[in-house]
Amino acid sequence: MTRKTPVTARFLQRLIEVGDQICFSALRQWEFDRTLAGAAAQRPADFTPAVFASNPFSNRIYRKMGDLPQFSAEAEQVALRMGVIASVEHVLACLDEMQAFRAALAPTSADSLKSDAEEEQLRAKIEAWSGKSPTAAYFRTIGMFRLLRNHYAHLNDKPHPALKAYMASHATALNRFWTKAPTQLHGLDFRTIAAVPLTFDLAIAVVNLLRVSLIHIDEMLAATLAFDDVVAWLLGEVMKHPRAKSLAVDRLTSKVRLRMEMEFAHSGTADTIRPVVERLRTR
Repeated sequence: MTRKTPVTARFLQRLIEVGDQICFSALRQWEFDRTLAGAAAQRPADFTPAVFASNPFSNRIYRKMGDLPQFSAEAEQVALRMGVIASVEHVLACLDEMQAFRAALAPTSADSLKSDAEEEQLRAKIEAWSGKSPTAAYFRTIGMFRLLRNHYAHLNDKPHPALKAYMASHATALNRFWTKAPTQLHGLDFRTIAAVPLTFDLAIAVVNLLRVSLIHIDEMLAATLAFDDVVAWLLGEVMKHPRAKSLAVDRLTSKVRLRMEMEFAHSGTADTIRPVVERLRTR
């Protein structure tokens, strides 16, 4: 059984990068606030060009120093919210690519299942492909943060009815589920996340939960793939190289085996892969 697909690697890497960028933003914010606090207290009526004469952007903002602490707090919120919005967008794009990949590798009637929620659509497809209900919490975590993304992007003062309803239905269960998991919540409470200012710890918690959810969903998707279908897909990828047509079966088998281990985390043996390659080559 395969343990992952080739789809998620770049999206998981991007989520790690977003987390790193949030960390850097927090470091820079803390250092600047420390400098800003003294300047704002000593020269509150001075405008930014007088205090930051060498900064090319001081004329752009052109504000009194006494106004800047509030601007700094608002800038921090914007940076953190953009990190959450970007992370959710990356995850939703990955879910879409997962479905396209599965449909290309092994088309089924379940490919036509539709839902307004991307994560729910994939959950329904995985249930159809596997014949059993997947762990819902990972999909609902993404659903919660998808609605939180909307909350931030639409500048809602209060949670939208759709977000309120989702929290009422799933927040308590998600709190219970993630409290038992090894992932750090950093104080995140699904019942109140939309009602409190976003902090560095909360933003990191959101990114981490999205990343862990994506890993588990990818494992669920990988478990629905048949061995022969994976070999056929990999062989097709290998055969795209112009020189591949002249390769012997043993060489093709070796290439497929290596890519299966790297891209699907499946340690297939040459003895199990070769018969499939031979059958496909004779078609």
